Amino acid sequence: MMKLKTLVGAVVMAMMTACGPLEESSVDEGAQVSMLSPEELEKFQSSIPVPDAEMLQALQTTCNATSEGSCVAAGYGACTGWSAIMDCGAISACDPDSVACKQRICDNIPGVPVECHNYPSGTQYQGLNQYRVCSNTVGQTCTEYLQSSRKVCGCGGNGIPI
Repeated sequence: MMKLKTLVGAVVMAMMTACGPLEESSVDEGAQVSMLSPEELEKFQSSIPVPDAEMLQALQTTCNATSEGSCVAAGYGACTGWSAIMDCGAISACDPDSVACKQRICDNIPGVPVECHNYPSGTQYQGLNQYRVCSNTVGQTCTEYLQSSRKVCGCGGNGIPI
């Protein structure tokens, strides 16, 4: 448990220190940009909650919809870097007919020409989330999310060649 908190704290600190000055061209039109003084930056960094195991569990339970740019557009101009990618939500049901995942199987019968066929191996999808915390000049925070998914192969095909 302590290793997880130490790892999470190190990741958050790396994200915060890797966040350089915000360039005006990277902000949506209409957003207010203000550079923080070293004192304000230190206050901002100390006010960002370090995710604990409970917060990470909550992030993994459901996937948050992509909201990239919404905090910046609302005036939260100082943002940390994006978090590590983490699984979120339940993995989808297996689709045994999906051709997204396939396995090549060859018949190797002595004296007979080798025949190979592709068979679906079953496909599932796992939701993924990343987040970052943004702050405005009065120290309020806003969280943005990126949602994606990854393909998971091998949950069981239908045995019909494709």
